[in-house]
Amino acid sequence: MARILLVDGDPSSRGALERALVAEGLEVVVAADPEAAWEAASAFRPEVTVLGRLLPRTAVEELIGLLREAEPGVIFVSPREPWTEMARALRVRLGAPAPRDLTPRPPPVGPGTARVLARPPVAAGPLEFGALADLLVRLWRSAADGIVAVDLPPGVAHLFLLRGAPVAVHAASAPDEAPPDALAALCAAAEGAFAFHPGSEFAPEVRAVRQPALAPLLSGLRRAADELSFAAALGTGPDRVAERSAAAGAVLRELALDADDRETIGGLDRGTPLHALARGPGRPASLLWFLLRTGAVVPGRAAEDAPTLSATEPPSPG
Repeated sequence: MARILLVDGDPSSRGALERALVAEGLEVVVAADPEAAWEAASAFRPEVTVLGRLLPRTAVEELIGLLREAEPGVIFVSPREPWTEMARALRVRLGAPAPRDLTPRPPPVGPGTARVLARPPVAAGPLEFGALADLLVRLWRSAADGIVAVDLPPGVAHLFLLRGAPVAVHAASAPDEAPPDALAALCAAAEGAFAFHPGSEFAPEVRAVRQPALAPLLSGLRRAADELSFAAALGTGPDRVAERSAAAGAVLRELALDADDRETIGGLDRGTPLHALARGPGRPASLLWFLLRTGAVVPGRAAEDAPTLSATEPPSPG
């Protein structure tokens, strides 16, 4: 299967492009900014890189240079509408076979799952930025059992929770075995709707493997918006700091922190101002925004003329 790296800072076009490419039977790896794209390219070695919208020109030029040095044969493509025709032309160019079946199978539903889904949802809403992640954080805190049904193209996905932790995802595109990043992909989605149905009768019907409860949420949000958007959403003043809350330990244990993330956490302990931390290595602004939103850290002292920190407004996607 031909592997495509799709880099697009605009969630609407990114989602449409990804669906069009997948519909043509192409394997797609998605990144919301050039930094994440380089990490994805290093891990997955794509044959083609599609460069979409809302990408910083300097960073894109640097990405192209790095990719050409690492993979001289990689093809760079600028998308054009209609997306379906572009995706088909790209498949033909790569010599990839046409998909035999474009109709996704529905996810499996056993009698226990059906009983849970038949209950009225206790929480529902549109898939606006951060909405699904916020719901999953609340369910994790309350150790809730149930199924989150996520309705989005190409169909309904079911996320199974036991004691607030995700244990299985049945995606409409791959009902038998969802991809490893299925939960992150759901949290990155910018269109569709979700509904949470309480209950645990599904337990005998799923192959339950407890996953980190919060790591996929942060990963999905990072795919949906770039670091500049997260930094702007932090609203940090020059002396604004944040401090760990009593919930910090539990939250941090459910995140897959890399070395740069741990350095950001260390800066919180040293009382480093948020505006300085947000300019650190890795992807610190998104981590800080997520920790504030989950209540793992709380706003600390600020200069008298510093603006009020708001961690409740989501960043503008892309």
